[in-house]
Amino acid sequence: MTVSVLGAEVPLKKNISANVAAIPSADKADYARALDQVSSLMLDALQAVMEGPANNASQYQISTRGSLLRARLALASCRSFECSQEYAVVAAACCELIHNASLVHDDLLDGDQLRRGQPTVWKRHGRGVALCAGDLLLCSAFAVASGLEDAQQSRLLTQYLAAMTGRVIVGQSIEIAPVKPGVQPRFRAYIKAAQAKTVPLIQLPLMTGAIAAKSELSVLDSIKRFAEAVGLAYQIIDDLDDLAEPMADLKSKVKSLHPFHAWHHHRGRLNDSPELRVQRATRHALAALWRGRRQLKCLETQMATPITPTLGPLLMKLECRAQAHRYSFGLNGE
Repeated sequence: MTVSVLGAEVPLKKNISANVAAIPSADKADYARALDQVSSLMLDALQAVMEGPANNASQYQISTRGSLLRARLALASCRSFECSQEYAVVAAACCELIHNASLVHDDLLDGDQLRRGQPTVWKRHGRGVALCAGDLLLCSAFAVASGLEDAQQSRLLTQYLAAMTGRVIVGQSIEIAPVKPGVQPRFRAYIKAAQAKTVPLIQLPLMTGAIAAKSELSVLDSIKRFAEAVGLAYQIIDDLDDLAEPMADLKSKVKSLHPFHAWHHHRGRLNDSPELRVQRATRHALAALWRGRRQLKCLETQMATPITPTLGPLLMKLECRAQAHRYSFGLNGE
């Protein structure tokens, strides 16, 4: 079976079969092998499309690799819900393709020049090509999902990819949409925007195993609540990373922050010091991570294989990042 992607006949099932080998256990070597299969599948899907600037730029983005967090989450989810290895690798590749598409577009909108220690796609290939590269990465995710042998799993995965991608796009649009001068979004709107932009890319990979296993609504709800808590914390901490500069540069830096940045929404009074704002933001992030830990405990009781070995370190890393901001602003006490 072949699927037409931008005019190219792509033998997706052949690609999947070539890249997915049976993995008998979940040890580190096998896990690393699965991640390699995910990376190979992504590149194969892109190489199957006609050659051109957008394709070259997309492959460049994938080659920078990154942490493959979304792939790790999807593989962990599929292992916990006892999915097939073919499905696990395909689901992980789809999540990573969509995540990388969002990074390309995000860097383009923000004007960021470095990503993963290398020039961003727009900086290397130009703004127009970067826009097309992000679109191509999105198309490739759906093409890979369509190549699953199990038609029902393919349909469910594709539906979820579409739903979560739509939320990410709308969330990003909320952040960059023009606002009236002097009008500040309310705190509730800030929470909604932060979750809309970040949560779907955490919820999606964790849901991949659950939807394939046709899990009960209580399981899906636990995953959703976990993703909402961790996604909010992640966005707050990511916003604080923007401020990780010498205090002398802070005033000039905050002038360029978008209206939905955490800096604007963790102020108690107009004359609050930067230290107090960061303290409130840090507490908010840590409280969200605590809720995430609580949901994780609930989720573990509903899974055949524990997922804490993957999600526990993620929570720990985010907690350390949040605490680091407290110390960078001299907030080592309550």
